[in-house]
Amino acid sequence: MSSSRVVIASRGSRLALTQSESVAAALKSVHPGLETEIAVVKTTGDKDQRPFNAIGGKGLFTTEVERAVVDGRADIAVHSAKDLTAELAPNCVIACVPQRASTVDVVVGGSGGSGEERLGTLPDGARVGTSSMRRRALLAEARPDLEAVELRGNLDTRLRKVADGEVDAAIVAAAGLERLLGEPATRELAASLGADWWIPPPGQGALAIEAREERADLAELLAPLEDASARAELTAERAFGERLEGGCSVPLGCSARLERGQLVLIGLLALPDGGRTIRDRISGPPVDAVALGRELADAVIAAGGDEILEELRSEEFPAIEAP
Repeated sequence: MSSSRVVIASRGSRLALTQSESVAAALKSVHPGLETEIAVVKTTGDKDQRPFNAIGGKGLFTTEVERAVVDGRADIAVHSAKDLTAELAPNCVIACVPQRASTVDVVVGGSGGSGEERLGTLPDGARVGTSSMRRRALLAEARPDLEAVELRGNLDTRLRKVADGEVDAAIVAAAGLERLLGEPATRELAASLGADWWIPPPGQGALAIEAREERADLAELLAPLEDASARAELTAERAFGERLEGGCSVPLGCSARLERGQLVLIGLLALPDGGRTIRDRISGPPVDAVALGRELADAVIAAGGDEILEELRSEEFPAIEAP
């Protein structure tokens, strides 16, 4: 393979292909004459439709895609950054972080102007679909009378289950809807939840383009797509998640925003039943992104997060999270 032709590994869902196609288009726009090919890889999460607690946590939608890069079947892989494990495949790096999309969660279903209002209009016992342990915890904190139900399948499938009445509402990422449907359609269909309380998972809204570390030619090719702000935000959020053992069995969130030259981080750790949540924030220069993420995680641990993590390791709270 050469830098005049780039093979992009991608999951086969419509959203994943849309994301990979957007990267291919961006590359060709800055490198006229470049040939691109998308190699579709079927992942464990795509093949195994059992509940996520039965088949594991993070890596379900990325491991096989990463392997295509490691094995040389693809030059790069395009991931939703929130799906990536803390440790990448051997000799691989996040070679590029393009401009980030919205980081917030949204509510599909219900009625009202905001996501909180939509949740508020749902009757007692209404079924809210999500496969995220973090969203389950926050939903239980906000509306303990609602029933959180496992919602598997790609984004198209989840939207159809709301439309067909299998669930009364669903909580999903705004970024996926916007990439799939466009911002105007997303605004009509869904309402945003406040990001300072419904803190998103590390990496939500960001794309991570992975490549082998030694491929300097690809680093040069991808450089025009790099967004420094998105890189700093993602770096801090991943450091926070890694410090808190942020696999999918841990209901945590971290949102980093670059504001007036400072990186502002908000972190969350919770019990799955919403019985206890810890939130904290920190700020500092973007150059210290890793240190800031770790420092925020340490502050959460000191505020009682160590007790939450211990409970999460017990049989009382089995791992049920999904990317």
